[in-house]
Parts: sequence; structure tokens; C-alpha cells
Amino acid sequence: MPRCRACSPGHGYEHVGVFHAGREPRNNLGDWAAYRIPPADGAQGSAFHAAKDREMARRADFGLMIWDGASPGTCLNVMRLAVIGSPCVVYDILRGRAATIHNTADWSAMLRNAGSDVRGAVEARMTADERLALEA
Repeated sequence: MPRCRACSPGHGYEHVGVFHAGREPRNNLGDWAAYRIPPADGAQGSAFHAAKDREMARRADFGLMIWDGASPGTCLNVMRLAVIGSPCVVYDILRGRAATIHNTADWSAMLRNAGSDVRGAVEARMTADERLALEA
């Protein structure tokens, strides 16, 4: 598999982990450590990735998300990082800009740029604990 020259060891990114729910990660151009977090039995759709996404956010010191401006899963992962105070750079490909999300106020501002359908999907996927964390 080709290595990502800009992200490979020697460029300051030696401690990267790639989390995946399937047998192998879909993308790991840096040949980084891979962590499989298996989905719940019978999980499909967004539920297939839910446990992996929560564990990835829990363990991350910093995030990098490529967001299409519509994916509620990516948006939730950014929120999870914001709640625990881990910064996340979000490249919004729909709007062609990047922003660093440091806290839940930044995340709320990012979410305001999304359509009401995205906001509704994010709300529907949040756990009760995630809702409480936003209120804290």
C-alpha cells in the first residue's frame, strides 16, 4: 500500500491510529496502527460504525475530519471531541473551508451552517449521555 508522504513518520505524525469496524480499515495510507472496534451483532448503517466512532473520539487527543457538510456521523464525531476538549480540524468540502473546533460553542456554530435535515439527523443519533454533555 502506498504511504502518505506528508503524513508519514518523520513529519511529526508518528502516533496516529486508524479505527475501523470492518475486517480491515478502508483507508490507512500512512500504514499507522489499526484498531478494530467490532460493531454490535446485526448492526447496519450508521449503527455499524457507532461503537468505533465513540471509541475513536474517546481516545483521540486531536481530530481531523473531512466533512461533506451533510454527514451526521462526522458531525457527531466532531461534537464528541469538542465535549472532551480535544481540538478537531474540520475541512468542510461543501463550503471549501477549514476550521478548528475547540469546544461545544465552536461545534454549535459549525452545526448552524448545516441544513435542518442534518441537524435533525445529528439530534436523532445522539445518545442521552451526549445530549447531557452538550448541556454541561
